Amino acid sequence: MKNLRKMLFPVLMVMLTFLLIFASADSSQAQALTAPWTVAVTYQNVGTQPATVVANFYAEGSATALSFDPLSGGTIAAGAAKSFWIGNVNNVPAGFRGNAVILSDQPLTATAVQFSQQTGFKMRLLYNGFQSTDASDQYFIATTLLNKFNRTTVFSIQNTENEAINATVRFYDADNSGNLASTITHQIPANSSKFIEMNDTNDTGLSAATTVFNGSAIITAVKLSDSSPANVVASANEYYTNRNVAASFEGVPFSKAGNSIYMATGLCERFGLDTFYAVSNASLIDNATITVTYRNTDGTTKAADGPYTIGPGQKRSIITCNPNSGTDMSSFTGSAVITSTGAPIVAIGKAQNSTNAGTANTVDVFTAFVGEPGGASTISLSFVRWANDTEFNAVSNVGGKQRTFIAIQNLESTQISVNVNYKDKDGNTVATQPLTIPAFAKANTDAKSANALGLNGMTTGSFGYYTDGTFGGAVTIEAAASNPTVNFIAIARGQNPGAGEDVNGVPTP
Repeated sequence: MKNLRKMLFPVLMVMLTFLLIFASADSSQAQALTAPWTVAVTYQNVGTQPATVVANFYAEGSATALSFDPLSGGTIAAGAAKSFWIGNVNNVPAGFRGNAVILSDQPLTATAVQFSQQTGFKMRLLYNGFQSTDASDQYFIATTLLNKFNRTTVFSIQNTENEAINATVRFYDADNSGNLASTITHQIPANSSKFIEMNDTNDTGLSAATTVFNGSAIITAVKLSDSSPANVVASANEYYTNRNVAASFEGVPFSKAGNSIYMATGLCERFGLDTFYAVSNASLIDNATITVTYRNTDGTTKAADGPYTIGPGQKRSIITCNPNSGTDMSSFTGSAVITSTGAPIVAIGKAQNSTNAGTANTVDVFTAFVGEPGGASTISLSFVRWANDTEFNAVSNVGGKQRTFIAIQNLESTQISVNVNYKDKDGNTVATQPLTIPAFAKANTDAKSANALGLNGMTTGSFGYYTDGTFGGAVTIEAAASNPTVNFIAIARGQNPGAGEDVNGVPTP
């Protein structure tokens, strides 16, 4: 098996980054941190013309590219969604640990799907790429854990420059008043990456006596040649140390820090899940005072939490079920807005089996998604699937065929209309679902409710799965002609029996 830890994809002059972390040759333990992982990459041409695509893979610490043409000299049609599996890339060796750069003559969006073929693993970890404007000399990993809550983090720093850089990582200890715990600098070759394993003191600079850590990390980078600012991107995986469960999330550049952060999912004892938010202060100097406002699906206010003051570089954990207003949040489903007075903030959301209302079918659900500082009027999701009843409910479907559920949050103070376009592997729109979303409210869509099943060669009752054994399906959400400039965000959950993972929709031209 070939295992990919982190992937970076630039398109045209646009950087799209994917992270696949922590592959191990040791498959003797049935737990996420030591399991072997591999990846499939789904990508969508969101341009207006057919696109050529080339992927260049870089081993960690190496500036030498290993090239791969996923289309074998062909092109991908405008709107189409394709995929490739790292196991089919002949010149990338088994046990590979590194990153990749995808080049295209049209803009792409893409999602990496990380999975383990070890017995008992249900998870399909999902994470997105970054636009070139997201590459930054300052990046945030909003939560980093070492043997905390039975979880440990591994994150990757990708050098997006064509020359070597120094990347400095500062770790802040949330369990010690948010104080700076360590600072360490790593040299990274051009286009390559460095993996930070929280259980390796050589990576973190933490004391060898530090066996438990709960905090956050801030990455700053400079060019080795002249110490001028250097651009990087970063992503993270959070692995259980005692179970075969994990989640992925993207790092956040300074450009996406803000004084209002939108969380498209908020849950308490609903659908068997609760949500938690990790909120980090993006300033190294000033305090941030935050308040969380929860909204019902119709846009009305449910509750407030806070204010809480977060020191420079520090992190605050928020539990949806436990706002300090004392509001009963049981059975809540909706969204949240985190506002900051003072310094800007970044946030990561997680949804997992509910403490008080969990179910057998959600016990291994563990998802992560990024809070957004604003929205867009067009959003794409390159990995959208709907397995038919027979295949989805089959006993053999352990971590296999999935169903995608999409939540769309209206960021406007007025009602908006959007069109949700379901596209097949060749870019054809097979169904369009119009939705009207009240002010600040949230709407939902899936391939079944959009009547997009079993079309254009897809297996009966499915979307994105084809009778010839191929795969491919995507969604583009567009503001309707009546309100072409309105802003919204979207999160998709890839669900299979007993497990699930979230991924943010990507703003597109």
